[in-house]
Amino acid sequence: MITLYSDAQCPNSHRTRIVLAEKELPVDTIELEPDALPADFLQINPYGKLPTVIDRDIVFFASSVVNEYLDERYPHPPLKPGSPAERAQMRLAVLRIEEELYPLYFNLIKVKKKTEPMKKMRGYLDTLDSYLARQEYFVGEQYTLADVTLGPILWRLSANGIDTARWSNLEAYMDRIFERPAFERSLSEYEQILQDRF
Repeated sequence: MITLYSDAQCPNSHRTRIVLAEKELPVDTIELEPDALPADFLQINPYGKLPTVIDRDIVFFASSVVNEYLDERYPHPPLKPGSPAERAQMRLAVLRIEEELYPLYFNLIKVKKKTEPMKKMRGYLDTLDSYLARQEYFVGEQYTLADVTLGPILWRLSANGIDTARWSNLEAYMDRIFERPAFERSLSEYEQILQDRF
């Protein structure tokens, strides 16, 4: 049994819940508040980072590390492409999403005057919509950890005042990833009420 320490509201924890759901792994999920981490958790992970996974008495944290570990340890269904070159492309895509989109999102939810963060987010989504016109998933034709990384932010757009109707390619992509049974199973109670799309 895998133990997952998760933040029900954070897209980083959501990413790991998606991977666990895709793999259909037995998991004991413990939801924690990041601002009130219990002492027993901090003994397990002194860095206090969520998500944290314990598997076979080994502790892993940081979404990218946890998700790669889970995909390699439990390879079916695979969430990485088959060739070394495609896997490298996927890792670069995950890195770009983490470095570009995640800061935009966290800035959007923190800043009270939303004009500038909203403009930057819309600019990113313009580019993403054009990019997704050429392929089914973020890295070609296979659902990968890049899509897992992107999905939680896209799920939160409407709750943060962003109407995606103007981006038809993006909306089609969102439908593809949100309609996956694992995505639905991955949602925390908080995430289920973020939108009434489905």
